[in-house]
Amino acid sequence: MLKMKVIEGDVDVNQLDLYCEAGTCGTAAIITPIGGLMYQNQLHTFGNPKEAGPVTKELYRLLVGIQFGDIIAPEDWILDVKEQK
Repeated sequence: MLKMKVIEGDVDVNQLDLYCEAGTCGTAAIITPIGGLMYQNQLHTFGNPKEAGPVTKELYRLLVGIQFGDIIAPEDWILDVKEQK
């Protein structure tokens, strides 16, 4: 959908300023923007700390659209779970 390359790995705190957006998600599967992180009395911000960035907004729009059935989920996104007897 977004055709973004996903990279999984650690981010050193000294590299935080390289990122223009940051977000988190959890078991509720929602995207929450992170405006900034304070580490050793230094604030690292991501774009405008008072507003979600364009990528975060688009991820949110797509995820909520899929959850509500307004957007067709990518192939293999949804897994039917059947009760075992």
